[in-house]
Amino acid sequence: MYIKSITLEGFKSYGSKVEIKGFDPQFNAITGLNGSGKSNILDSICFVLGIQNLQQVRATNLNELVYKNGQAGINKATVTITFDNSDKPSSPIGYDNCSEIEVTRTVITGGKSKYAINRSNANNNRVHDLFQSVQLNVNNPHFLIMQGRITKVLNMKPLEILSMIEEAAGTRMYEDKKESALKNLEKKDSRLREINTMLTEHICPQMEKLKEERKEYTEYTRVVRDLEHLSRIYIAWDFTRTEEAVSRAGEEKGNLLQSFEDCKKMISEKQEQIKEAEAKISEIEQKAAGEGGNKLQEMEAELKTNQVSETKADTQLKNLKDALNEEIKKKAELAKSFKDEKNTLTQKQKELESSLKKLDVLKKECDKDSEAITAAENHFHAVTAGVGDDGEEASLSAQLIAAGKDKKSAETEAKSLEMSIKHIKNELAKKEAENKKVDKSYSQDQARYQKLVEEVQKLKKEISKLGYEEGKYEILIAQARKLSSELERLRDEMEAFFHRHPQCSFDYADPVKNFNRNQVRGPVCMQIGIKDCKEAIALELTAGGKLYNVIVDDEKVGKQLLNNGQLKRRCTVIPLNKIVGRPIDNRTVQEAERLVGRNNVATALSRVLYDNELRPAMEYVFGGTFICPSMEPAQKVTFDKNIRKKCVTLEGDVFEPSGTLSGGSMGNRGKMLADLVKIPDLKKAINDKENHLSQLQNQIQHIKHLKDRYDSMNQQYELKENEAQLLKSKIEQSNFHKQIEEVAKLKQTLDEQISLLASCKEKQKSAEKLIKELEVKTSKTARENKVKEAEKAVAVCKKKAAASLEKYNEFEAEMNGLKLEIDGIIEGLPSYEEQIEANAKNIEDCEKRYHEAEEKKKDITSIVAELSDVLKKQKALIRAHNSEITKLNKEKEAMSKKISDAQLQMQQLEHDIKNCGDNAVEAQKKVKYLLDKHKWIDGQKKYFGVANSEFDFLNFDPKVAGPRLKELEEQKEKLHKNVNMRAQNMLSTVEDQYKNLMRKKDVVMRDKQAIENVITQLDDQKKVALRKACEQVNKDFGSIFRTLLPGTDAKLLPQPGKTVLDGLEFKVAFGDVWKESLNELSGGQRSLVALSLILALLLFNPAPIYILDEVDAALDLSHTQNIGKMLRMHFKASQFIIVSLKDGMFNNANVLFRTKFSDGMSSVARFAQRAQ
Repeated sequence: MYIKSITLEGFKSYGSKVEIKGFDPQFNAITGLNGSGKSNILDSICFVLGIQNLQQVRATNLNELVYKNGQAGINKATVTITFDNSDKPSSPIGYDNCSEIEVTRTVITGGKSKYAINRSNANNNRVHDLFQSVQLNVNNPHFLIMQGRITKVLNMKPLEILSMIEEAAGTRMYEDKKESALKNLEKKDSRLREINTMLTEHICPQMEKLKEERKEYTEYTRVVRDLEHLSRIYIAWDFTRTEEAVSRAGEEKGNLLQSFEDCKKMISEKQEQIKEAEAKISEIEQKAAGEGGNKLQEMEAELKTNQVSETKADTQLKNLKDALNEEIKKKAELAKSFKDEKNTLTQKQKELESSLKKLDVLKKECDKDSEAITAAENHFHAVTAGVGDDGEEASLSAQLIAAGKDKKSAETEAKSLEMSIKHIKNELAKKEAENKKVDKSYSQDQARYQKLVEEVQKLKKEISKLGYEEGKYEILIAQARKLSSELERLRDEMEAFFHRHPQCSFDYADPVKNFNRNQVRGPVCMQIGIKDCKEAIALELTAGGKLYNVIVDDEKVGKQLLNNGQLKRRCTVIPLNKIVGRPIDNRTVQEAERLVGRNNVATALSRVLYDNELRPAMEYVFGGTFICPSMEPAQKVTFDKNIRKKCVTLEGDVFEPSGTLSGGSMGNRGKMLADLVKIPDLKKAINDKENHLSQLQNQIQHIKHLKDRYDSMNQQYELKENEAQLLKSKIEQSNFHKQIEEVAKLKQTLDEQISLLASCKEKQKSAEKLIKELEVKTSKTARENKVKEAEKAVAVCKKKAAASLEKYNEFEAEMNGLKLEIDGIIEGLPSYEEQIEANAKNIEDCEKRYHEAEEKKKDITSIVAELSDVLKKQKALIRAHNSEITKLNKEKEAMSKKISDAQLQMQQLEHDIKNCGDNAVEAQKKVKYLLDKHKWIDGQKKYFGVANSEFDFLNFDPKVAGPRLKELEEQKEKLHKNVNMRAQNMLSTVEDQYKNLMRKKDVVMRDKQAIENVITQLDDQKKVALRKACEQVNKDFGSIFRTLLPGTDAKLLPQPGKTVLDGLEFKVAFGDVWKESLNELSGGQRSLVALSLILALLLFNPAPIYILDEVDAALDLSHTQNIGKMLRMHFKASQFIIVSLKDGMFNNANVLFRTKFSDGMSSVARFAQRAQ
């Protein structure tokens, strides 16, 4: 099969229809000048063959294949190739009956492409199948040799040359099979890994686990048996012991009643003895009071009088001290006032100096104004005399001449402008007449531009209607990131708090299904707030460990949590329905407030903030404690007999009514509650931030939709605007538009000239007016007017001088006032010095009186101390007389203690009697309970305690049995929770799975070995095929090279010390001399070597058609003449189409086609050079 003809229409440079007929079945050459379209013929062949890589046909898209990209009125490109199919053995599959095959491909601007085979529409796949069946796969085009291929081959490394032979030999089939086998091998490896993973990660661990579980199950059954046996013996022993306890209870009760009566009798005897002792004490006290009572009262009265005197002296001393401090304070104030007056004096003196300078300036202005009055009066006298002082009379005539010149100049310029305007109007009329012939393409472009402008405006309005501000989405994203960062920081703070105080958190699992978590309120500390942070330490010490107790609604919830809540730490539960606090009653609170003042005491409960429904829990935690600011009120409240309640100070000192005081270093205590105050604000901040972030995310989602629409519309807007700008530029560059611009420019110039003409006319009128005014000025009336103006100037100067003089006088008055102020300050300074001197004397007097009062107070204090000592001695004397009373009181206290002990003993006996009766009843109930619960006791109790029986108590130790039973119960409970009752059956199942997986593993291993054997066989077959291909290619390579360059030889050999499979390199001989490398050859000779190898590879798997594009560019002219001979000798069944610029190549072709480019299109001429 070979090409007979090619028809091109609208393809690249072939704008009109061109038919290229008469292709030679063997050797065709195409030549022509650069840019004439010779390579476009080769591109058209590739185009019809269905090429997908458009870069090989020097295009980026299908539109570039159409003549001038469809801009010249041609909107499609069509190429038709007619193939000769007379050689039936080599014809494409399914086309044996066709002597000719015509394939057409058309591409329409816009990218639409279609095929036709023998003028019937066909799809891409059908066309590709047709050409692939005859070795013409255009997407892997070994039949297409483009420019630069020779240079590329010359630069190849040995392995790259080998890969060319592999491609030609088709050993890719072996590689594909090997890849398929490797994929299967990978699948087997994957399956093997899965089996190993299943064994190591699931089956084996499960087997081990189930073996352990079976072991645990065996242990569980043993524990159950031991527990059952031991519990029967223990129950029998307990039953026997309980029956014995019932009989002992009656005897114990009688003994206790007798002891109770003995205590009662002893109490009555001791009470009589106490009455006798009290009578003796009364008698002794009356006698002692008569002896020394009056003297003691006199001494106490005298001491009290002296103490009053001491208080008065102290008050007087304090008053004198205050008076002394007042005088010292006054001294400082006087010193400050004296200093301020001096500073004021300095400042006023500086102001006076500045004012003198300003007054001098005003004086000069007054003198200047006086001089101006004199000059104005002189001018007035000169004008009345008829002569101007500045020679004005003489200049009026000169001004009149200048005005005449200006008038003449304006008239001349106006005439010139009128002529210019006339010329412009004629030119404008001519241009406008030319522009009446509107360019059709300009009108179309203008209309299209207006339409684009309207579309741009419409898009702009639609974009503005969206209400999206550019960058708003990015701003919201940035805000969301910032907010997320802040939220993360707040969460870190919250986490840090719970990390520092882990006991404040309470984590648990739902103990039952559908558990209502609202029944668990949480730790006490998380349910409270504090009114004042200063009280944090006191409140934390008040609550102690209860601060971390967990509040729940009822005891049922608490029990569920403790049993099944999977708690991570031990905790105490406070059920709200059961807990009872002991808050301090109102009477005690009022008594405490009365004792130390309301500001010095408060209940801890009142300083805590909480929900009212939590009140029982809060009363339990904080109820019984007062908080005081310091130790003094706390001590009074705690140890007062009417209060006696625990008190805690703000510093952490704890007073107990029992007399215990604790406190000292606080460490970190109190910091938890102080930190806890921030938690509600922190939670609120986190909640607010989360809500804000959620809103932002919703906004972002909404804005994202708007942004996408905005971006899409904005892109359309920019495209349209760009298109409009390009069209505007095109319009502005057109000749018609330039003519319009010239007309507009002429109109603008005309307007400017008319404006200048009007200006000249105005100048002319102004000059005429000035001439008239100057003529008037030279008359008598003008002189009179001048006299009036001079008179007016004199009046203005006098007015200005009067104002300057008034200003001078005012400032002078202000300056005189300033001088008076300075004189007043200077006169007042001596009085300050006198006051300071008087103040010093007062301080000296106060100090003297203060020292005298201090001495007097010391004397009174010594008298008070002496009287106090005497009074103490008198009181000691009286106490000595009362030693007998003390002795009797001790005896009385001893008897009272014995009565109290006896009463306590009676209470204990009453309690024991009651307990004895209760124990007897309980024992009877227990006997009945044991009989009811364990029915086997009735039948077996006759054996209880019998030697060598099941219930032999001789070797039974209840102290050991009790803990052992408890231990067994715990073991049973523990094992019962974890024991797997189905462990034995499950283990059998898993062992079966293990055996099954091991069988599968053996199968996979056998399959893997078989695949590895197949891969080895494929590698061997590939090596055999490759060696055969090397031999054939080497044979053809040498033959072609000898044809192209007689007297030479060439072959491919492996590198020294390596095999064919490691790569091949070129070896060339001239005569019998083999060259070491290609570097010894000329450039043209090296190119012949590469071309020979390329053609040898083509010959190994020949195609019906070969296309060579300027492959002779690198060849010398002397080497190209043998190419035709070589083609006829080696490629008898193939058609060659060669593009060349060298005579030696195309002159040896059978048929030569010459391309020419004229009038913007390519054409082709055929020349038959050799008989076919």
